Amino acid sequence: MRAVLPLSVALALGLLVFAASSFTPLGGVLALALGGLGGAGVYAWQARLVRGGLGPAARERLAFKEAWRRGGRLTPEDLAPFLPEAEARALLEDLCRRGFCRREGEGYRFDEARKR
Repeated sequence: MRAVLPLSVALALGLLVFAASSFTPLGGVLALALGGLGGAGVYAWQARLVRGGLGPAARERLAFKEAWRRGGRLTPEDLAPFLPEAEARALLEDLCRRGFCRREGEGYRFDEARKR
């Protein structure tokens, strides 16, 4: 699934160059080369983004959305598909310390924790 965007860019760029060169054989070779370079560039960019992981704001939004989906109560195990458990626990503790939620047993309650 990760290869869909780079392949799409390579195909679109290749077809654009090939059409701009009036469908000549030299244009086909140029289109293949530029399409391959464009696809490789997008693949490298996408791999860098994936390796970087989620930023702090994105992790917080993820926790809020998951809490909303689960009725306002969230445990670190609920964030397991997205974050390692230690990171999830640290994130929830930070949100609790800042007043966005309160600790309730093994989980955290997000309802009415902070009124503006």
